[in-house]
Amino acid sequence: MTTRISHLARTFKTIALAAALSAITATAASAQAAISEPAAFQALYPYRDVLNNGAPTPAAKLVLEPPAVLQRLQAEQSGIGIVRLPRQSSHRAGR
Repeated sequence: MTTRISHLARTFKTIALAAALSAITATAASAQAAISEPAAFQALYPYRDVLNNGAPTPAAKLVLEPPAVLQRLQAEQSGIGIVRLPRQSSHRAGR
């Protein structure tokens, strides 16, 4: 009789341990799968659009450009950059 009780106790402990481990792993996996906060999504993926199912934003394309392109774009849009004027041709003929 004691052997049967010890066997049941061991089986119960095994089942309880398996249930506890299953609950722990299921909680961790489900917490990572769904992000319901837009701010959390934006913090994790700064170059993805929250409202457009994670599509890349225009800033994502600029990140891949070399620094010279970004500096030129910034200078053009700020109005501080060097303005290149077209050369004026001389209208004097034959000199």
